[in-house]
Amino acid sequence: MNNEQRLTLSFPSLVVRRPLSFAAGAAAVIIILAALVFRFEGHMLIGALDNLDTFTPVMISILILRGLYTMRHDTDLQAVSVALIGAVSFIFIYEAVYKVSFYIGRRMPPAELREFLIQCGIAATAASGFAFGKFHFSKSSRIFAAAFVVLYAFWMLGGFPQVNTNANVYWVIIPVHWTWDMIYVVNRGTKVLIFFTYLFFYSGGPRALGRPDTQKDAGSRG
Repeated sequence: MNNEQRLTLSFPSLVVRRPLSFAAGAAAVIIILAALVFRFEGHMLIGALDNLDTFTPVMISILILRGLYTMRHDTDLQAVSVALIGAVSFIFIYEAVYKVSFYIGRRMPPAELREFLIQCGIAATAASGFAFGKFHFSKSSRIFAAAFVVLYAFWMLGGFPQVNTNANVYWVIIPVHWTWDMIYVVNRGTKVLIFFTYLFFYSGGPRALGRPDTQKDAGSRG
């Protein structure tokens, strides 16, 4: 049987055996394609989603695909659940950090505080991925997390300028001659670094790679 025949036979089997994974993966691919078309048409922001950056849905979808592939040896529900947890936690942890950045040294209004606490709660669901051995702080994830902290600190110390206003939020500690392009790159760069941190949460452990924990199995047989 050649590879083409094997693929033809395995595809219907995949849909039957893992319908949730297939549906989530198909939706992720469609979102990626739609977002890329939207971006190539010249739209940098999605107005219907409160001016969400066009590439944010792409990053969310890639995290879902990464999770589905990594956990292909787990049950269908487990793979989809953890993949969704990772993707949703990624976007909300960034939103929580971004929101609190505007209220350093001053009280957050009740409505903003409520939204911030909700964002923190959703972001914290990533803990379940670590608890069940699906997420790991791999070397790569630690590097990207550290890079995020450095770039975000530079942004804050540079006055925390915003893309939509081109104005600083705080006093400038590190003198930087900001251009709109620089603000955009730093803003989006911090989100990309968080994205890569989450992307590599699926690396660094045998369970995260979809392999059995051989040491544990060997110990239980002994």
